[in-house]
Amino acid sequence: MRFPHLPRRASDSLRALHAAIVAVCLVTAAAASFDAAQDAASASRGAQQQRPYRILISNDDGVRAPALPMLAEALKSIGDVIIVAPAEDQSGISQGLTAAPPIARTDIMLAGGLRAIGLTATPATTIQIAIKNIMVPRPDLVVTGINTGYNLGTSAYLSGTVGAARQAVMEGVPAVATSMAGAGVPRDFASAAQQVVAIVRQVRDRGLPPQTFLNVNIPPMPAGGYKGLQVTMQAPVRGGVETFEETRRPGTDRTLYWSVYKEGASAPQGTDVWAVNNGYVSITPMHLTEYDEKFAGTLRNWFK
Repeated sequence: MRFPHLPRRASDSLRALHAAIVAVCLVTAAAASFDAAQDAASASRGAQQQRPYRILISNDDGVRAPALPMLAEALKSIGDVIIVAPAEDQSGISQGLTAAPPIARTDIMLAGGLRAIGLTATPATTIQIAIKNIMVPRPDLVVTGINTGYNLGTSAYLSGTVGAARQAVMEGVPAVATSMAGAGVPRDFASAAQQVVAIVRQVRDRGLPPQTFLNVNIPPMPAGGYKGLQVTMQAPVRGGVETFEETRRPGTDRTLYWSVYKEGASAPQGTDVWAVNNGYVSITPMHLTEYDEKFAGTLRNWFK
């Protein structure tokens, strides 16, 4: 049976109608897909906003240092906290790592019923293990300290507190290193912790640039209260004077040297040293790398 040919005009009209229907279907599908993507993104943002802000707290003074639970309690107002710190005092070890022997973990209870984990490791290795093995998912922020003694100027390079913060940034987690004057310990623990809370709240709300961390130093509480927060440069001097006392071990011919460190330095206005000397809380932004771009041009000319 042969079907009669439709007139050309009717055939063209059907094809046009079919194309229009297809176009409408495609637009409808695209709109639905876009709406679904928007809904998914909105749900993701909502989930992120609802998920507690997670803070890893560590130090170089050891897991039983008295400032640690006070800092943790204060930071609970911002998010969930977990304490993972060296089992023993590791002051002045900078960013050294523990390679051997195997690292042991001890779970302990601190003052106020705070749970904490002590590791037989340096501060930097403690941070590595905490981020890679213990705190899953990864923390949103690492806060180290509050160290009992300033980490000002070039002393920051020797500090386990600062070294741990730097290690956190190397692991891709923003960090804040915190220290206070030895003269203010333990009298000013609570007030110093509140200064850290104010700074961490800004970091939580605004974030830090990649490969950047903050080095915070808090002076003894002045009679009229802290003068404020001051963003500072790292002074090109050490934050104190270190000498070595020489003694002879009784009954032997061995000579022993004891490190004696005394806080105190001076530096121009605008530096971390000047700020704490004048009653301000110092906040120094620190970068992970120390590349000297200015001198690099001169150095290239040496080797042309």
